[in-house]
Amino acid sequence: MNKKSLVILIVFCLLCAFPLYSEEGEMYTLDSLILAMERGNADLLKADQEALKAQLDTADAKGGYTPKIDLLISGTYMANPTMGPIKISPNDIKGLPAIASSVWTDPIDVSFDMGNNLVQGQLTLTQPIYTWGKLSNAVKLYETVEGIRGMERSDKENQLIAELKSRLDAFYYMDRIRPLLTEIDAKADKLISIAESAEENGMLLHEDVLSAKIQKQQVEISRKEIDNQYASVLEALRTLTGISDLTMDMIEYSPDEGVAERVLAIGKESLIALATDPSRLTLQMLGGMEKVMGYTNEIAKGSIYGKPDIALQVSATYGGKIDSNWLDSDTWGLNITLALSTTLWDGGKKMNDIKRSASDITSASIDKESAIRTIEENVSSSYDSAELSMEKIEFAALKHDSDKLKAENKQNALSVGSASESDVLQAEIQVVQDEIELITERISLSQSVYTLMYLTSLDAEHLPVITDGMAGE
Repeated sequence: MNKKSLVILIVFCLLCAFPLYSEEGEMYTLDSLILAMERGNADLLKADQEALKAQLDTADAKGGYTPKIDLLISGTYMANPTMGPIKISPNDIKGLPAIASSVWTDPIDVSFDMGNNLVQGQLTLTQPIYTWGKLSNAVKLYETVEGIRGMERSDKENQLIAELKSRLDAFYYMDRIRPLLTEIDAKADKLISIAESAEENGMLLHEDVLSAKIQKQQVEISRKEIDNQYASVLEALRTLTGISDLTMDMIEYSPDEGVAERVLAIGKESLIALATDPSRLTLQMLGGMEKVMGYTNEIAKGSIYGKPDIALQVSATYGGKIDSNWLDSDTWGLNITLALSTTLWDGGKKMNDIKRSASDITSASIDKESAIRTIEENVSSSYDSAELSMEKIEFAALKHDSDKLKAENKQNALSVGSASESDVLQAEIQVVQDEIELITERISLSQSVYTLMYLTSLDAEHLPVITDGMAGE
């Protein structure tokens, strides 16, 4: 075998051992899902467009400082432009001196050829000089709106990331619940079979069989509920990330179960203080709206009666026919105008605009205070819910350990004949139900904790570390 054949064989073996990368086999981590969300989430894409439009509005407002230049050119073709013949003789003019008649003997043709082509043009430049702050306040207004749109985009991103983590947690835990339901289902089937056999032998009543079947039906209902929630969360993840074919098998993710304790260790009052800090995006946006209303009020005041806008207008015009002497003709015009324009009375509309904008300032201030109260309520509610979930998880864990010990005791009792197989199955089913309850409560805890983290802008990487029951940096 020559070297070339050997190289080809080695490459072929390597390709067989390591399949080529395929998009279909791509695995998504939390970071890659966030990246996909950045590129494919409809809400973020719309927020990007709103931010872009705000930038254009700012550019338009700044354009008010620069002169406005208008150009108008028109051309006319006349099929029969000649006016005439028009001839004037001395007899046509009354009061003409006699000496003129002796000199002017022949009629004079005063008709003129206009030419077939007539061109008219006007170039106008208008430059605002003084507008009582309307231009500058408009620029400030739109710059503030642009900043608000950028903050809204960042806030929406933070909100969606919190939602993504919460749904990933729920997806992960529901995926763990499904096999547990299958396990209960199998034990319930076995329990029903034993109960039906015991009923035939007269050892159990029919109500015991019904009780076993009811337990089986409860499992089926729980399975359908979980399947529905599973499908709902999966669709929500697909919508969040923009990945239409996303499945659990494509996700590499496991919840950080220690983050809840670290968030709660901060304390409710401290979390409320963080959430209502003026540096939070939500409060910055509300403060920005107050500024916008303030600029609107200043613009309205600048438009009040008797405050004239001053502008300079320069216009150059030309009208005439195009011929060899058009540059030397007297059809050019240049006008320089200083204009003052103001409204003296409009029925009180401008006064109403000022009052209306002042009312908007008050409304924006009220909205901000109301939002602060709402944030405080949400933080307090989410904190209490998280604490309750922690207590329920602790209780469920203790109950699970207790029921697991009871199941082991039942199994030991079965081996010595002091317990039935039905007793063991019932005890084992209870243990699995405890596991499901424990996992379900973790889903509730996750939702509360990620809500707290969104409201306070907390990052899991910068949370306090829990050491010996104490929170430290």
